[in-house]
Amino acid sequence: MTSIIMIILSTNDIGNGGVKSIADALKGNTSLTSLNLSTNEIGNGGAKSLADALKVNTTLASLNLKENQIGNEGATFLANALKVNTSLASLNLRYTQISDEGAKSLADALEANTSLTELSVPANVHSGIIGKIKARILSTRRTQKRKFLEALKSDEKAPLNRSRLMFVGQGKAGKSATVRSLLGKGFNPDWDSTIGADISERMTSSATSKWRNPDDLKGDFTSRFAARLMVAHSNTRNRPNAKATAQVGKTKEKTNLVLPSHINKMLNEEAINDSTKTTNATVSNDPESARIRNVQHNESSSGRIRPSLKNTSVQVKQEPNDEIVREFEEKLFLDAKRDVNSLTLSLWDFGGQQVFYAMHHIFLTQSGVYILLFDMRELLEPTKREEASKYLLFWLRSVKLHAPKASLILTGTFLADVGERENLRTVDIILRELIKATFSQIVPNIDESFIYFPIDNKEGLGIDKLRGIVEESARNDDGVFENVSIRWMAFLDKIYSERDKVSYLTLSRDIRDIGLEVGISNSIEQEAALALFHERGLLIHLTSTLVLKNIVVIKPQWLIVVLSKVICDGNLHIDKDQFKHVGLEEDLKATFEKGLASRDFLEYVWKGECELEQVDFFLDLMQRTMLLSKWIFSKNELYLIPSLLEDYLVEKETIKGRRCVIDFSNNFLPIGVFQRLLCLCVAHSVRGNENESDHNELIMEPSLHKNYATIEFEPGFKVHLLQDEEAQTITIFVRNDEFAGKCLRIVQAMLRKVNHDVMGSGLNWEIYLDDVVADELRSLREAQEENASPWFSCRENKHNVKTSVTPAAENIDLAGFLDSL
Repeated sequence: MTSIIMIILSTNDIGNGGVKSIADALKGNTSLTSLNLSTNEIGNGGAKSLADALKVNTTLASLNLKENQIGNEGATFLANALKVNTSLASLNLRYTQISDEGAKSLADALEANTSLTELSVPANVHSGIIGKIKARILSTRRTQKRKFLEALKSDEKAPLNRSRLMFVGQGKAGKSATVRSLLGKGFNPDWDSTIGADISERMTSSATSKWRNPDDLKGDFTSRFAARLMVAHSNTRNRPNAKATAQVGKTKEKTNLVLPSHINKMLNEEAINDSTKTTNATVSNDPESARIRNVQHNESSSGRIRPSLKNTSVQVKQEPNDEIVREFEEKLFLDAKRDVNSLTLSLWDFGGQQVFYAMHHIFLTQSGVYILLFDMRELLEPTKREEASKYLLFWLRSVKLHAPKASLILTGTFLADVGERENLRTVDIILRELIKATFSQIVPNIDESFIYFPIDNKEGLGIDKLRGIVEESARNDDGVFENVSIRWMAFLDKIYSERDKVSYLTLSRDIRDIGLEVGISNSIEQEAALALFHERGLLIHLTSTLVLKNIVVIKPQWLIVVLSKVICDGNLHIDKDQFKHVGLEEDLKATFEKGLASRDFLEYVWKGECELEQVDFFLDLMQRTMLLSKWIFSKNELYLIPSLLEDYLVEKETIKGRRCVIDFSNNFLPIGVFQRLLCLCVAHSVRGNENESDHNELIMEPSLHKNYATIEFEPGFKVHLLQDEEAQTITIFVRNDEFAGKCLRIVQAMLRKVNHDVMGSGLNWEIYLDDVVADELRSLREAQEENASPWFSCRENKHNVKTSVTPAAENIDLAGFLDSL
């Protein structure tokens, strides 16, 4: 019982023997919150077994023992358990054999108990004992509510308890199938490959539990956070080693926190309750039993009891739609007991086709857990090993580039097909040779002495182990347990309340106003909260330029879907017939053969995901993230999307011009750098063409391919760009010596721009320049020192060429950057 949260076993004649087995399982269970054992011939012996379990169990919140043979002795056993139990909130003992003696034991136990808010006893119990039980129950409920409201009004801090999991790897390696397996879903051989990325949410309570759907995104972060604070305080002494719990309460102060209106309403109602000192909670008039809580029940023919959520425990005058009060009284506190030490996981399943890689860079974060999947069969097959190793190395380097301190879990798929242990050792040897000692962040498989975890999604092999190691890695990340204030939760609630109306907000207006409303007036604190929410997968906030920084996307999946409508594999992800039907067949062809998308094409593919007026927003966003560039070399309104360009076979020796070689071989040349360099070059060329539009001489139309391009920046200033993936180099060929120095400055600035805005400043490169005299390549430093021509001449002073990041490329908007060139 590691993932089930509710069990109904009513009317099954379980008896004392059967209930003992259940009780033994309860002692180690950490997920079950509700157990219905009504009408099961359970006597005092069974009550003792359950009582022993309740003394150590910390998650069970509701126990229904109605219509059993439990007498006063059994009631005493249960009473003794209640004195130490801190989780049980509801106990149903209706229609049992308990009389005044047993009921008095229960009433006395409530003096020590701080969690029980509902207790049902037989109707024959003396009214005085019922009154004592009622008074204690109401006192507990008032105390809980008071502590909850105190937590809301304070600025107490606690961990967010949230991590982000990123599943990456080559297409068809089994990423989506692995995500489905981890989520407890069955294997589906017909499951479509991921387009762009898929985002899902799960919650887990311990390293051995299954992952379940969380309530976070459906409910109220603020009140859940406050309820968790309460429970954490009460459980601290019982869980001294719980990492998340131990940090709760380190900062606690009164604040002028401005809470959302629904929480303020709750605070006002509590003030009314305190002033009147009255309550409408009454003992049930049911002649067959005494009800300590005014709760309606629906009983099915099978004997199941489901409490209605329409009434509250301690009733005060309230509006019919007062959701927060009902949530707290009926469900919120019980959920908090279950989830106090839980972890919410944001799962990002990235599409494996190479066309998506340039886009992925803007979504990879510094923190979280990366799961890199690969097909073990391809590593074992000599004819496929080189290609598989190339993709593995690409993702290893990409993770190290964006998240050098994040945990990285290598996961080999198709274990059932690989079979023998010797094959698994061979895979391990291949991986170790590939990785060497350069990726210290890899999580080892200690049990099997491997550096990877073999699994099989079809047969379910290794899935539980992988799930455990993923969660363990997430919990070992100190950032997951970084303390945040309850004000930040109110801030997040208010931001999320806008999701029904809009998909993104502006920092300068919307976010600032929301911050002021919840008491966060400092822009630095607002941006710090947004940075955390971005890292944890709650929203997307890119900050490389002021314009991008002003956009806060509050629906991450929406942004990914829209971008993936354009940046995708035309053969796999596009229905060509529909474009023919609407007269866009030629537009489709130009998009996926030449990388040139028309405005009509973009409006058509985006029409189901965004409003027409949002098309300009996406065009602007893609330009600023260097995924797209304006194309003015046509009468039609076209846009260049370099990720869609096709390879071109070219002999390096046939390209003319002075060489400027940008060498990434000591580090890494990620997919997406050359494409973004093309975007910037075309944007610069477009500006040059616009500036020359009043003259007779216009700039030539660029010739572009995935790995090779010819671009003219201004009349006579023509360059060729060549990417060599194997050598990890980008070579610029300058046709006119007069522009060599200027070309060098422009290309350096563009690389710095790409590095800072998209690659997290993790790129490193060396530059080598053609030596005209020696007819060989020399390092940039040597060329500078010798004032080598044509790169450094009297007109091109060497001090204008800078090798460090300059303000011209960092924290500057795209338009301003292009102007600076």
